[in-house]
Amino acid sequence: MSGDRQRRWLEPTQACIVIAIVTAVIICVLSNLSDRSRRELASSSPIDLLSGNPADHWAVFGALTPDEVRFKQTGDGVVQIDTLAKTPSSSDVSSGVSYTIGLFSPGWYEFSGEFQAEVDDSKGIGAQLEVHSGRWRFLVKARPKKEGRWEKVDVFFRPAYSDPGAEISCRFWGGAADQSGKALLRNMRITRIAGDPPPTADQFDLEKTEEARLGTPERLRNGSIPPRHRTRLAGLHNLGIVLVLSLVMIVGVCWRLLD
Repeated sequence: MSGDRQRRWLEPTQACIVIAIVTAVIICVLSNLSDRSRRELASSSPIDLLSGNPADHWAVFGALTPDEVRFKQTGDGVVQIDTLAKTPSSSDVSSGVSYTIGLFSPGWYEFSGEFQAEVDDSKGIGAQLEVHSGRWRFLVKARPKKEGRWEKVDVFFRPAYSDPGAEISCRFWGGAADQSGKALLRNMRITRIAGDPPPTADQFDLEKTEEARLGTPERLRNGSIPPRHRTRLAGLHNLGIVLVLSLVMIVGVCWRLLD
């Protein structure tokens, strides 16, 4: 009798152990597949900076306030920006709109886009498009407008460990304390590419520059963990919490069965 009781106790216990192991394996596999799909999506899907309502994604800076900027989608993917300053501002203060995005997957990114703006060099009225990441800034100044002429921008960059992101800005400045301006944007995207950029393309390796200045990633900020490594550790920590909770639940169910 005692042998039968022991076998009846062992069978549910063994079943619980098998269920716990299978559950842990399934969670690990699903987590790995999910992480891989997110990385592949980040590599293959461009980020359209002009999609949806631009006012929800683009912020104003400088002497302008949000109610002094108008976004208008004119068709064919073109977004028109009008700055309508209600109060005079100093002519040496530039203002505009900017789009900020975090780029936490390590690797190379390509920014591409086109813009044109109403400028008048004789009056000191100008505009430029800026691509900014960390200490690096890439500038393209608008030239006096001609019908149908667009300034094309195509630049590659690899963000630094300490500042994995980018800011795209359209900056205006004017003479005679005038901050009003107009610009057109189209086809603006940021894409994470596989491998290195073309050798002849404009490219800036901010990661390599930071390593040369501060050392390898493990030595950045006096031994602190680089942002991209912190992100991976946070993901592992969350996975560990899920596994522990799942195993506790299974053990609780098995305990009730044994009672």
